[in-house]
Formats: sequence, C-alpha cells, structure tokens
Amino acid sequence: MKMKVLSSVAALVIGLTGSAALAETVLRVGSVAPTQSPWGAWITKVAEQVETVSGGELKLQLLLDGQIGDEVTMTRQAQKGRLDMIYVTNDPLSVVMPELEIMSAPFFFDSTEQGTCVQHNHLAGILEPLMAENNLVPVTWMEVGHTNIFSSRPVRMPEDMGGLKIRVANGIIKRDFMSALGTTPSPLSVADMIPALQTGTIDAVNIPTVYGIAVGIPKLAPHVTVTQHYRLVGSLAISQRVWDKLSDEEQGWLMSVAPMGAELSEMILGAEKALLGQIAEAGVDVHYPTEEELAAWRASADGVLDASLAEIGGQSEDIRAKLEEAKAACGS
Repeated sequence: MKMKVLSSVAALVIGLTGSAALAETVLRVGSVAPTQSPWGAWITKVAEQVETVSGGELKLQLLLDGQIGDEVTMTRQAQKGRLDMIYVTNDPLSVVMPELEIMSAPFFFDSTEQGTCVQHNHLAGILEPLMAENNLVPVTWMEVGHTNIFSSRPVRMPEDMGGLKIRVANGIIKRDFMSALGTTPSPLSVADMIPALQTGTIDAVNIPTVYGIAVGIPKLAPHVTVTQHYRLVGSLAISQRVWDKLSDEEQGWLMSVAPMGAELSEMILGAEKALLGQIAEAGVDVHYPTEEELAAWRASADGVLDASLAEIGGQSEDIRAKLEEAKAACGS
C-alpha cells in the first residue's frame, strides 16, 4: 500500500514537472546589437525582467551580434512569423515602412530633450498602427542616439562635405540630405562600411556616435563633426503572428518591460558625451560646431524633408503632422 502511494505521488510530481516544461514559452530575439555594448546590456536586463515577472514561464532567447542575419532580413522574417522578435533600429524598419524614417529626418528636433520626450511619450501612439499593418507589435521604443559625421578629412561647414563619398543607411531622406550637401551617398550595411573605409571606397560615414566609436571608426576616419543631424531610434517588436498566439498573461509579462526604454535613452545619451570626450583626449579631431556653424548645418536641411515626402508617400504626411504635434506638446 505504501509503495502504491509513493508511486502515485511520484507520478503526480512527474506530471506536474512535465506540465511546467510544456508551459514554458521561449521567444527568439534577433539583433545586430553587439553583446558587449549598451544595447546588449539593456536587452539582457529586459530578458531578465521578463523571466522574473513570469516566474520563468516566459523567456527571451537573445540572438545578438548579427548571428542570424542583417536587420532588414530579420525584420522581414518577423513579419512572416519566422522569427519571434526583433531588436532593430528604424533604418531597417524604414525599408519596410518608409514613413518611419521621418523620425530621423535631419535636424527634426529642436533639442535632445524634445526628441526624448517624443520618443517615450508619443511615438507609440503615432507609429503602432503602421507597425500593426505590417504585422509587427512594438513592445517598446529604443534609443540608438545621435548620428555624427566621421570623415577622413576635417569637416567644419556644410560646404566642406562637397565631393565626399559617404556611407549612409538605407533611406530616402538620408540619401536626399547627403546628396543636397554635395556628397556621393553610398548605402552600406554596418558590416560593409569598415572594409569600404579601409579600401578608400568611401571617405566618411554617417553613424550613431556610440556604435561608431565602439567599432573603431575613428581609427579609419579620425575627424568627427558633432552635428547630431539624425536622431536614430529603434524598436523591440514582436511578430504579430507570434503575439496573437500568446495568452493575455504572457502578453502582459512581455509588455511589463515597456517603461525600460527610457533607461536606455539615458544610458546612450550619457555614453555619447563620455565617448566623444575619450577619443578627443586620445587625439581624435572632435569638432563641436559653433552656434553660427550649427545654424548653417540646420539651414542645409531646409526643404529636404518636404521634397522627400512625395517619394515616401503612404501615410507620411499624416505621420509627420502627428510628430509635429508631439514636438509642440513636448516644447523646445
């Protein structure tokens, strides 16, 4: 009798253990973010948060360092439900949804503070419907930071850009702005830009500050002009097909990380200042434009967004109007 009771208890324990194992949900997250970077550190914290709030029932498997492909490829895979989640910038998202590039139009924001306010207080309501139409559900918006010019020769004013062969991310607005400055824009992935600099195929790059310094761009392009002409954002998003299969409880666990996006902004913006200071001390030519020079840079972007919107089409006019309203609500 005693053996029968023990056998029954053992069977119950095995059954419960098996049920728990079956209940565990693991979501694969693809990204080119380097593991040893602020973005890698942040998404690791996000994964820990999800596992904690779910009691281990929901986990994120982080596939960082571009190990499963480039950002555009991963974005398209997530749209089809072949990849659970993506952690990408709005550059690849803009390939699929060109309207998203408006957020990173040249000198779109009046100040860093205004851009941060729009990103974390208004962006979700403005862009989530467009993301939903493209089978993606944003969990939170992430900070990529300001883009500056890293070049092989000194650049002080917009006219100094003339003749440069410069790397740009894919995007209509970015291409048009660089063309307006007299450069030859060359759309290259982050993986291709370093060999292109080494061989002289390009003379300069547009690249977010923290990422550019982290991968050693100043060694190849030792003149940095702190124009902060683009404010790049991104998203941690889940495939709509995968999202629809999650229970309400699982969706709640995942969305619990949404407020953590603001932490990443603080981390990246602080790192920008620190890293620029470090490379300047190491001998890199880091130029901060004067007020007069910055006014000239801002003026060089006049009309670029207006002209690009016609080519972008879609919901671009409506999204621009909503972003302008958000800017006004945030103040300058």
